Amino acid sequence: MSFFVGLSHPWVRCGHDFGPRPPPWQGVGPTDWGAVEAELRRWREAAGVRWSRWWLLAGGVNYPVGRDPHACFERRGGRLVGRPPALPEGFLGDFERLLVAAARAGVRLVPSLLSFEFFQPLVAHGDVFRGGRAPIVFGPRTEPLEASIDAFLDATLRPLLDVSTRHRASVAAWEVVNEPDWVVEGGPLHLRVVGGRLRRTPKTVPARAMCALLERAVDRIVRRGFVASVGFKEADPPWLLPRLRRKLRRYGDAGQYLHQLHHYPSLYEPAPLPHHDRLPFRPCLVGEMPTARGRCLDPFVMRWRDDWDWRRAHDPARYLERRIDIVRRKGYPGALLWSGRAADRASAWGPLQWAQVRRALGRPPGVRTL
Repeated sequence: MSFFVGLSHPWVRCGHDFGPRPPPWQGVGPTDWGAVEAELRRWREAAGVRWSRWWLLAGGVNYPVGRDPHACFERRGGRLVGRPPALPEGFLGDFERLLVAAARAGVRLVPSLLSFEFFQPLVAHGDVFRGGRAPIVFGPRTEPLEASIDAFLDATLRPLLDVSTRHRASVAAWEVVNEPDWVVEGGPLHLRVVGGRLRRTPKTVPARAMCALLERAVDRIVRRGFVASVGFKEADPPWLLPRLRRKLRRYGDAGQYLHQLHHYPSLYEPAPLPHHDRLPFRPCLVGEMPTARGRCLDPFVMRWRDDWDWRRAHDPARYLERRIDIVRRKGYPGALLWSGRAADRASAWGPLQWAQVRRALGRPPGVRTL
């Protein structure tokens, strides 16, 4: 695999690009997939972007799709409880339109089924509720865990894989969960600023439950002939159970699993990027890395410790180029940048960054995009 650069798009409107909108947003028009195609094509031509990572259910604001969650689920404290509803045809149709748009733009997709926010306590954004949906995946304690997970995957992942089989060339890999580490017992510390205060993300999912979800979803993806992936925050998550560890290594060796490490050096996680050859799961992408410049002592997006060339690391016209050089020098087959659409402090994506990606992909001679 030649070194390449991709990008997390990762949404037009976070959490409800597909199918009918949540009731409070039903006046919002459908996603313009022609505009998405043009955007993907522009990024490919301007910066050499060949892969695009895209959120599907994300934090759950539109699950059940286009319906009031309180009409489908029972609310118990900070959680929603109930049987998982199937994705409607409108959702699947929009997903297929995305696959077609990517193919026409010459970009391959990494669809991401869920993000860690799906499992966090319920949070209200006006009349829309994010998170709180872990019981819908893992079921009540009175029922077998694996049966509950299978019911959720039958309602969501299976029909999405059915659509994907009609557009295999458009799918580079299928991601199960974005950064499950943040909500798993035994996962790393996660700090967020909420309402002007620094808060710690609660751990809401036992390791056994998350490992069961990852294993059963990865198995399904591989059986359907796709490469499976998980967007881990850590290169070697300590909470992974031995059975899942062995399976991910075996699938990786067979070319059926692509590990991800999301790398955001910060004041509270300042570790340098490990060398690819020392990782326990390979092949591994740097599945997320910031496109915005970091600062010396930033609580969330710091300058990389790997880079002692302070002039280039801080130069607005060179910092991203330098980071891509580090990723390639440390043996990774590629990197997916964060991000094309998000508005957080880690994101900066425009002509200045496009030029840096082009230059990074142009050195040394022989390096090319996928």
